[in-house]
Amino acid sequence: MASVERFDLWRQRATLTELADQGGQFLNTAEGLAFIEQLTEFFAPGLKGAARGWGYDLERDEVVNMIVEQLLATRQDGEAGPARYAATAENPWAYLWACAVRWGQEQWGTRGVPIEAAEMIPMPIEDDESPHTPIQEVVDLTFALVAQVTPEKHHVAIRELLMWTAVNPPQRLSYETDERRAAHRMCPTLTLEQVIAVMKIARGSRPRAASTSLMGQFLLDPDFRVSSSASHARALTHFKNEFRAGETGSRMLSDWITHG
Repeated sequence: MASVERFDLWRQRATLTELADQGGQFLNTAEGLAFIEQLTEFFAPGLKGAARGWGYDLERDEVVNMIVEQLLATRQDGEAGPARYAATAENPWAYLWACAVRWGQEQWGTRGVPIEAAEMIPMPIEDDESPHTPIQEVVDLTFALVAQVTPEKHHVAIRELLMWTAVNPPQRLSYETDERRAAHRMCPTLTLEQVIAVMKIARGSRPRAASTSLMGQFLLDPDFRVSSSASHARALTHFKNEFRAGETGSRMLSDWITHG
């Protein structure tokens, strides 16, 4: 399927919206079959590599079937399913990839995605002339720092949350609680307070977001050292304390309603 062309942003959104609206019926249409081709070409190879790292040798069809089954799973609590959330994400394919990795971990393993599989993440095409650090590198650099001050048992969840944060730029302040709730779906083992702590160290804290955001700094300078910035060093220490204090908090998505 080397000739399969990746859907542009508009088509990604349209396809996922149709899937959310029509469910399995959509997959019987021409566009539904084209969506299956997208999963086979752009998602299955990376997840196959991840599965091998977890000790499973899978075929592409098995990986695609897993993703489809999860997308069609009955919605719970009257909430929108992952297809609709992906359709509204800044980068739908990257959001869907993050979901697929979590589903794969639940079915086939608990470790992080191997380095070779990470290269298959369907991120936006980077401009060779761009002055900014590639998104995947920004995530890796940020994770390398926060991993030093957080328990190892949370590292998989933190990395997934950082990836979600990287491909979903902040929305208006009035949407902040909904946004954090959507992010929490990527890392349900974290508490509400821990999700907030990770997103704050990644994006920065108001009103000094620019001087406290690790991702923002790494986006501008991949060689940035936190020891060279007092504001970032203080933010990292504050993050460490907030994350630790949040360990006993709620992990219930429904609690975001009152937490916001």
